[in-house]
Amino acid sequence: MNLKGFVTECHKKEVFKMLSIYVVSSWVILQVLALITEPLNLPQRSVTYLIIILLVGFPIYIYYIWKFRLLRYEIEQTEDPNTPYNKSAFQKMYFSSLFVIGLLSGIAITLIIKNNFGSSFSLEEINSNDRVAVLEFTNNTNDEKLDIIGKITANWIIHGITEKEVGQVISPKLVNEYASIVKSQAGAVDLTNLLKNYFKPGKVIEGDFYKENNKLLLQGSIKDGLTDKTLISFETITCDPNSPLDCVEVLKQKILGYFVVEGDDVKYYEKTPPKFDALVYNQNALDNFENDEIFLDYLDKAIKSDSNFFEPNTHKIAYYYNKSQFKIADSLRLLLDSKTNLSKRQENVMLFYEAILKGKNDKAYRAHKKEYSIAYKDMSTNMSNMTIALQKVNLPEEIEAIFNEISMDDVILENCARCGYRYYLKGLADVELGNYSEVIKTIVPVTNILENIIIKRPLIMAYARSGKLNELEKYLSDYALTAPTQSMDYLNIFSGIQLINANQTEEANKYFNKIITNENSTSSNTDLAQAYYYKGDYVNAQRIYENLHKNQPTNTEYIVHLAVSYFNNGNFEDAKTHIEKLENLRADYQFGLVDYNWAQYYVTIGDKDNAMEYLLKSVSQGFDFLSTTFQNDPHFRTIKDSPEFNDRIMNYWKNKIL
Repeated sequence: MNLKGFVTECHKKEVFKMLSIYVVSSWVILQVLALITEPLNLPQRSVTYLIIILLVGFPIYIYYIWKFRLLRYEIEQTEDPNTPYNKSAFQKMYFSSLFVIGLLSGIAITLIIKNNFGSSFSLEEINSNDRVAVLEFTNNTNDEKLDIIGKITANWIIHGITEKEVGQVISPKLVNEYASIVKSQAGAVDLTNLLKNYFKPGKVIEGDFYKENNKLLLQGSIKDGLTDKTLISFETITCDPNSPLDCVEVLKQKILGYFVVEGDDVKYYEKTPPKFDALVYNQNALDNFENDEIFLDYLDKAIKSDSNFFEPNTHKIAYYYNKSQFKIADSLRLLLDSKTNLSKRQENVMLFYEAILKGKNDKAYRAHKKEYSIAYKDMSTNMSNMTIALQKVNLPEEIEAIFNEISMDDVILENCARCGYRYYLKGLADVELGNYSEVIKTIVPVTNILENIIIKRPLIMAYARSGKLNELEKYLSDYALTAPTQSMDYLNIFSGIQLINANQTEEANKYFNKIITNENSTSSNTDLAQAYYYKGDYVNAQRIYENLHKNQPTNTEYIVHLAVSYFNNGNFEDAKTHIEKLENLRADYQFGLVDYNWAQYYVTIGDKDNAMEYLLKSVSQGFDFLSTTFQNDPHFRTIKDSPEFNDRIMNYWKNKIL
């Protein structure tokens, strides 16, 4: 029997009519269940369960039709010898169709379970997701000047959620950052898919606002982050358009009331709602973060508008710290810290800045880890946590886990300012852990895209330490074809230093000679002095460092290198005289710089005991673990492998934290 004949027989025996009864009945039942699920407080996935049951029942129903309806026709056809009906052919086609339909139903059920319940089919695992995505509220007023209300509403809700510690917040800033850097072949990013695929929030908060009868109306709702089903829609809130924070505060209270016991005392990020103008200025500052002048101007306006507004004050502290203007940063911290009744999160932020500005890296690490637990998906917070773990407390083993919290698979590096530095930190950590092949595999493609010269440091270190000297030479030669001379001079010096650390002195001198012997070189005196110094040509190094020191008498590196050059040239009294100048340069907020310089001098002249004591002083004051300090500083290559160096210096903060 062919397919046409089979379809004809099915029509004749009303098979399709009976199947349509099942399909239509199933559709009606699904529609009714969808309507009554919420009023009857049924489980959110009741409709999904019913679909699975109906799919399982469909092939069973088809078999039922055969067993109790069609089999009778088979018997009747057998009793009528005048009918040329081929029973075996129809039965074979029928059960073949049943097999195909059963297979398709099974595939559909598998996909539904996988997409809705995960590989383990664990409702408990899904419901344990406490991430909350807060989206910017949509402006439906047709007045672009009021767009700021949408941003402020989202930020104010975030403050409440994080302070109450009811979930890990995914901010609209973070969502927008991902939307701008995620590749999309269609040229646009679907927000719903972005949330599901990258953030996987348990809940999503969204809303809009509009004006009616000279009143501002604010609406908000909470959706299930996995199913996109609305869990609750809050009543529309009305307030004066000139006082939008009145609406925002009421909505925040309602949202927090959904997460916690209603009527409980709610704690805020800000103790009282800031003035609207102050919030606008603060948001404008964040929107102009890369422009120092505009950024600071808006922060000052925000603080002037509302002196109790906490957030812009912390932004100013962070700004001056990152600019190495530590005294100003600490003055701002003390001024802000003098205020009473700070919230828990505010107190933790102030504890972090106090610790980092006093060189108490263990306390800074613990304080920032609390902030990181709230905003670990935020690119800036994630990068800061990597920096503190690696450079402040020397925990390279923690970096990979922090780095992997934010997937880089679909990121466009050119659009991600912080991504390059995250790769840099990850590369440094892998170098310290001896994962040289991983560094080379990861960093080479990144350096082909990003021009930032510091990202090349871990790659050069990996080449040098793994003995891949030909690969290092080729990489730098290729880069030199288009690189500025100043950049190549820096990389040649850095490469030579790393080769010294790898006990490849002869190879190191080749890179120093590229600067020394280049007649057309535009190298600075500093580069030339370093080339002579690390090559061991202390006569020429002394000559250049004397001029450098004369022009910059407070530069401690020049003092140390000049003193070491004097010593190696046999001018012991001059060496002693110059190195003692360090004592007059001690100052606040140096984080052990002078003691570190003393250690460099002592280890060079063979006094390892004093070198260790001064290293201990420097690390205890907060001196950073960088690609050029401590174990990466060629001054200490004779002691860096000793158990004492490893335990007392490298593990100093680990011993305090762990």
